[in-house]
Amino acid sequence: MRDCLRIMLFLLGAGLWAEPVPAVVFRAVDLSPTEENRQYQRILTEMLQVELGNAGFQVLPDSAWRPLQEKRGLADQDLLDGEDALSLAAEAGAVLAVTGFYRVEDRQFVLEIKCYDVEARAFVQGVLKTGRLNLSMYNLLDGVVKELLPKVRLIGKAPALPGPAAVEQVTLRSPDEGMEVLLAGTQSVGTIQAGTLLLPPIPFPLGSTITVEKRKEGYHLSRESLLLETPVQEFKLKPLRPQTRWGTELNWSYGQLLGFGVAQRYYFKPDVSYAAAELYNYLQTNFSDSHPLFHHDLRLLYGGYLFTGPDSFFRLGWSTGVGLIMTYFTIPDQGVYWDFYLNLINASLELNYRRWLLYLRGEGKFGLGIGRNLLGLGWFNVANGPSPITVGFMWKW
Repeated sequence: MRDCLRIMLFLLGAGLWAEPVPAVVFRAVDLSPTEENRQYQRILTEMLQVELGNAGFQVLPDSAWRPLQEKRGLADQDLLDGEDALSLAAEAGAVLAVTGFYRVEDRQFVLEIKCYDVEARAFVQGVLKTGRLNLSMYNLLDGVVKELLPKVRLIGKAPALPGPAAVEQVTLRSPDEGMEVLLAGTQSVGTIQAGTLLLPPIPFPLGSTITVEKRKEGYHLSRESLLLETPVQEFKLKPLRPQTRWGTELNWSYGQLLGFGVAQRYYFKPDVSYAAAELYNYLQTNFSDSHPLFHHDLRLLYGGYLFTGPDSFFRLGWSTGVGLIMTYFTIPDQGVYWDFYLNLINASLELNYRRWLLYLRGEGKFGLGIGRNLLGLGWFNVANGPSPITVGFMWKW
């Protein structure tokens, strides 16, 4: 009967079997950065013991394994390692071993429970849950325990082929202090503290790839895929990109050597869409006479980006808008000329750094020929007006 039990699926009503299967529940481990939520350690452990008993298992008392643990010099956290848990459970005479941990940080609760078949020395079932630390926490704990136990299946003997080796420890390092890290975008596993985050002991198979999502207030959300190649591995995460709300520019246009431009951007959606006000001042002269022309090119633009996001180093941008070139002569009594134009389309290539960028921009300006103007109706070019090529630098803040 005992051999038969070891290969059956144990449901909550499994207590109908003639001989209960001995099980050991190791004390739940609190991996929280502080001790203020230590009470959940006892609550979770007792819930597991009660539900295992209700499911028909014979839960061994602490006295059956605690002295053995102390003799081996194992801390509670050491038993989160499958090999240590299996070895201690076997010496205590258990067939099923249950370990668990939880972590509370910034009111976020992460909980994992794992079950091992001692005789087969195999991981058989586990569950990982996250939630908010509130009045529903007891329901979450109770629900996780009751969700797990009906899925427990004991193998009864070692499988012919070993299962895939699992990762033992994953350490993440990042300069973004306080950054929250989530697995697959849903399960929070902690925040970067003192530049480091040790992931909970989740049994990822060696050779697998995990995706971590990085979140921090004032920064763009970012994801990275990490290849797990060794049992103990450390990753240096890429820095997050700050969200840009304002940008201050200096620029220079080909064809107007004796000039410079300034601009200010405001991003409606950080690093995605913006409005800009630009002013370019330049001097037009052939150096053979003493009557140069002065130009002030003022324009308003709306722009955005194509195909690329805030994390991209190369970004393709576009903008469109309206402008006015004010021209006046140094010859007396010439007055001021006004050339209104449509900045129909600009295309730019940006080199995007965390706090600044460089850009090269091609411009298409169409003169409207309105009022007292010099450039008439039609497209501007280097010969008769502002240059269609601009290079610039922008500081992001």
